[in-house]
Parts: sequence; structure tokens; C-alpha cells
Amino acid sequence: MNRIVVIQPNSFPDMSLRRKILLVVLGLALGAVVTGGVAGLTLWYVRVGAAPFLAEAPQLDALLYRGLWLVGAVTGALALGATLAGRWLLVSFRQSLQVLQDAVKQVRTGRLDAQVSVNPDDELRRLAQALNRMTTTLSQQTVSRSYLQAVLDSMAELLFVVDADGRVRRANAAAAQALGRSASALRGTALGDHFDADPLASSGEGTVECTLTPTDGPERPVLVSRSALERADATQGTLVCVAQDISERKAAEEKLRRSLEEKEVLLREIHHRVKNNLQVISSLLNAQARDVESPTVEDRFTETQDRIRSMASIHEQLYQTDDLSRIEFDAYLEGLLDDLFRSHRTAHIGRTLEADAQPLSVDQAIPAGLIVNELVTNALEHAFPEGRSGTVAVTFHADEGTARLTVADDGRGADGLGGNGSLGLRLVRGLTRQLRGTFSTDLDDRVAVTIAFPTNPSS
Repeated sequence: MNRIVVIQPNSFPDMSLRRKILLVVLGLALGAVVTGGVAGLTLWYVRVGAAPFLAEAPQLDALLYRGLWLVGAVTGALALGATLAGRWLLVSFRQSLQVLQDAVKQVRTGRLDAQVSVNPDDELRRLAQALNRMTTTLSQQTVSRSYLQAVLDSMAELLFVVDADGRVRRANAAAAQALGRSASALRGTALGDHFDADPLASSGEGTVECTLTPTDGPERPVLVSRSALERADATQGTLVCVAQDISERKAAEEKLRRSLEEKEVLLREIHHRVKNNLQVISSLLNAQARDVESPTVEDRFTETQDRIRSMASIHEQLYQTDDLSRIEFDAYLEGLLDDLFRSHRTAHIGRTLEADAQPLSVDQAIPAGLIVNELVTNALEHAFPEGRSGTVAVTFHADEGTARLTVADDGRGADGLGGNGSLGLRLVRGLTRQLRGTFSTDLDDRVAVTIAFPTNPSS
């Protein structure tokens, strides 16, 4: 909707001094020209009309002639004065306009806080006041170019504005200092020339890790993030690249990696020494068992050696594997069964092993291995008396966070388990509680003991 501006008829009291002077001078000049013109024409007609009479009166003719010159001189002087006054007013207006032009130029160069002194007698005071209000609003709501540049230069990260051709259009002070060149010298250079690999080589946005290669100075690893410049006047394909120095982080990662390697070596050595110590204990038990005459006591020594051997096998596997916190339980079971069948010399007894490739933590592998050792040893010693043939089957399955370990045999039946007060059975029940599992038996067609326990008890 258009606004209707009403001009008040009595606006003369608000006229400035220059306008008053202009009106007065123009009024005087107009009056003088009109009066002088009328007077001059009157005198000229009188002189022309009375020429026959004036020939006899030369004094009167001279008087009329001087009157004409006087009127012309006065009229010319007044016209000249009006011209000078008009020129003065024109120069004065130009000076006021020049002040406004200078203020506008300052705003264009980023000086949004530029102000113009307002003269109450100036015709352009309203325009000056409007310009001051505009610059005040801009300074409060708009960030100046110098302020923005100061913000960019205060960044610790390296900032590059890159065009679609990969050329640097702008760089902040941190980038100039890191590359040992001025920001103006960096302008127009290819961004890839300042890194070991061009950060713009990979398509799309995101972060790229590369090495900054200044002309003079050490190289340093940086993490370069790229994002498109979204702006109305931005050229299509313009990117903003920010490079963050990650030298300290890389040094910390390297220090941590070396510390972990040292700890892994130390932990491997601990497992190796534990395994050696367990083998020493087993050897001592074997030496003592030779001096024992009672077969029953000798069997107890052998059972203890088997238990120690099962634990030593765990530490041996940990020493050889890359993961020092978990055991590949299927491979462990295969080695454990080899040792048990070899030590009991049971060529007439067969075996089967069916195990999932489910790793277990050390805290679970040791008690689970001891359970298998007790149940398999019990089956080898009691399920097949007097050379009776048969099979011992070991299965290990894990799904949905639960593992099931079963040791079964087709021997003589439940009597092979021994009494509830036997040491082996007490160990199995105690180790099951340690695994936070359950213990169950199946005595229908065969003797089968199943241990179910969670593979991740902490959850």
C-alpha cells in the first residue's frame, strides 16, 4: 500500500537559514530586474519619443542617458549578486552532500558504525539523521568485514576458503603462519600443494587426515574437515576447509600404543611364567607319586596333575594368542581332550568333539576347562571298566548369550558319576556356581552332564 505524504502549508517557520537567504536574494533580484527593466524601458521610450524636443535640450538628453546607465548598472549589480549567492548556495549544498558521500563510502568499506554530524540549519539534516539511524541498526545487527576477519584470524585452526578449481581464495592468520607465507601470497595457490595428499581428492564432505607440508618448518599431521559454503552470493562448488593440528593427539596415541604393547608383553610373560610354574608343580606331584605305593593315592596325584595341566593349557594358549583377554574355547577343548586321553592310555575308548567357535573370557574358560577335565576324567576312569569300549562325547554350543557344555558317555551308567560327596562332583558343582550357571544330568540312555551358563554374565 502506498503512503500519502501530506505537505503542511505552514512549513516556512522550519526553513533553514540557507533557504531563507536564497528566497530573499531571489526576491530582491527578481524585484530589481523587474523594476530596472520597467524603469529602463520607460526612460528609453521617453528618450526616443521626445528625441525632437531633446535635440534643443542637450542637458535633458544627457540626464536621460545617464539614467538609463544607472538603471542598467543597478540591475546588473543585483543580478550579479543573485548569481554569487546562488553559487555560494550550490557550493554549500555540495559540501553537505560530500559529507554524506564520505559516510556512505565508509559503510561500503565495512565501517558500519560511521556517523554524520547533523546541523539543525542544514536542509539535508533529515537525510543525515536517516543515515545515522541506518548505520546504527547495521552495526547492531550486522557483523562487519573487519570484525569477521578478526574472528577468523583468532582461530587456532587453519582455515581455507577454496573455489571449485581447488584454489585458495582466502586464508586466516593461523594458516598463513603455519605455512610460513602471507595470506595474500596463499591466495590463488592450489590447496593440494600444501599437503602431502590433496584433501579435496576424495569426493563429498567429511574429514580427511593428511600431513601439512610448509615450505619452511616441520611437517605436522592435521585433520581436514570440508563443507560447502552455503551463501546466496557464493560461487557454486566453493568449500570451507578447516585443518586442525593433531600432533599432540598423535603423540598421545603413539605413547598409549607403546604402553599397551609393553603391557601386552608383560602380560604374556606373566601367563608364560604361570604356565611354567604349573608345569613345575605337576612335575613335583609326578615325582612324589612315584614314591607312593598305594594305587588310590597315586590316582589322586594323577587327578591333581590333570587339573593343573588343564589350567596350564589355558595360560599357554593365552601366551600364544593375540587376544590376551579371551580364549578360543573350541581349540582349547581339542587340546585338553588330547592330553586327557593320552595320559589315561585309553585306546579302547573313542571320543567326539562338537564345539562352536565361541571365545570365552579367562574367568570363564578356566572353570569351564576344569569342569570338562573332571567329567572326562571321571568317565575315562569309571564308565568303561575292564577294557570295555565306548565313546566320550563333548559338545559346546553358544547362542543368544547362553553357553551349554555337555560331557556324555555310553558307559555303565550313573554309577560312573561317583557319590554326591566325591571331590570331583563337588568341584563341578562349585565351578558351576562360579560360572553363575546350572547343573543337570541325563541318565536315560547314557550318562550326560550339562552345564549352562551366560557368556556375558556382567550384562
